[in-house]
Amino acid sequence: MKTGKKRNITFKPTCYSYGPLTQLPKETMQLRDDELEALYLADFKVLYHEECALSLGISRPTFAKLIKQARKKMVEMVMYGKAIELIREPHSFTLVFPTDDRISIHPYFLVAKLFAFAKVEEGIISSITYKENPIYRELFQNEAEIVNDESAKGLAAGRIIPPLLEEATILVARTLGDGIRRNIEGMGIAIELTQTSNLDAVIAELVV
Repeated sequence: MKTGKKRNITFKPTCYSYGPLTQLPKETMQLRDDELEALYLADFKVLYHEECALSLGISRPTFAKLIKQARKKMVEMVMYGKAIELIREPHSFTLVFPTDDRISIHPYFLVAKLFAFAKVEEGIISSITYKENPIYRELFQNEAEIVNDESAKGLAAGRIIPPLLEEATILVARTLGDGIRRNIEGMGIAIELTQTSNLDAVIAELVV
């Protein structure tokens, strides 16, 4: 059983059972969605294990164990005529997004007034909380013109903002600089970039 932070699953399978076509399977094994994700990242996308671990939101040693057990099941299916049934875990995660109006996704990440933390359970927001963005507060107090994320230059946003997001599973943003992106991904938080400001549309995509 998985514990701790919800693992980020990006691969969306088209079927949920696999096995021999010419005979009845001798046994049915269960493959978790994070095991299938490990196969997708390492063997299909051919990412390094460190990149795979970051994408899943787990440690490098945990990923090594995960991919080992997933590969063993796939080999057993081919060699011994076993079947595999994919277990779909309940889709629950905490999504964070920048916002000014508490509803829509702000076009700029560093200078939004708030960071909203939405607890999503089976595709529905069950609760939502907010944290004030200290970068926006400093700009506002100094009466600085806020145009885009360039307005936050020199304010150490890459150091200040990421720790505020540690309780999140997935960050959704419309724009994000490379430096702060690396800092956030290094915390095990998955990142989804979107062209829309509509939060419901983004959640619908994530839970398909």
